[in-house]
Amino acid sequence: MTITRKDARQLLTESVKELASRNPINKISVTEIARNCSLSTSAFYYYFSDKYELISYVINREIDEQVSSMRMPIQEFLANLIDLMEGEQQFYSNILENTLMDYPNHAFFHEMLDTRIKKMIITNCMSIIPKEDLDMILQVYLAGITALMCSHVISHRMSRSDLLDAFVAAIPDRLKPYINTERKMYS
Repeated sequence: MTITRKDARQLLTESVKELASRNPINKISVTEIARNCSLSTSAFYYYFSDKYELISYVINREIDEQVSSMRMPIQEFLANLIDLMEGEQQFYSNILENTLMDYPNHAFFHEMLDTRIKKMIITNCMSIIPKEDLDMILQVYLAGITALMCSHVISHRMSRSDLLDAFVAAIPDRLKPYINTERKMYS
């Protein structure tokens, strides 16, 4: 029989998710997160500078687990992201609703989308679209889809299919040739 032990990061990840399922994230302290998984605050600070860095780590790790390839169609990537956020809706809603004072404009999600979507397209169009133009185009697109995604997690005003269609329709014309929008059923 093999015993699987969890490392401190995994324990802290589970702890913050458990606590965030019951309490607003802005009311949870580093001490509570550490105590909840029987670690010291020193152990917490060995891995993370604050609870927001831990939250960013959780989000990025979960997204990395969902994304199988940077060559996947953007709809598949965004469908996986919706699945993740809806599956952990209480955690993600808590983050969205209770971190705006410290991280306006849903910075956690914008950073995560920015990193992954840039990887999906940047190698295909970098030599064709000047970097400054590409950065500006991506920032505007990502700000829009981040806001829509975050709104969806909190309120579910759109169907999943309509949300995915909106993400594709919003792709700037200059980027469309470089983004895989292969149509599949993601409803």
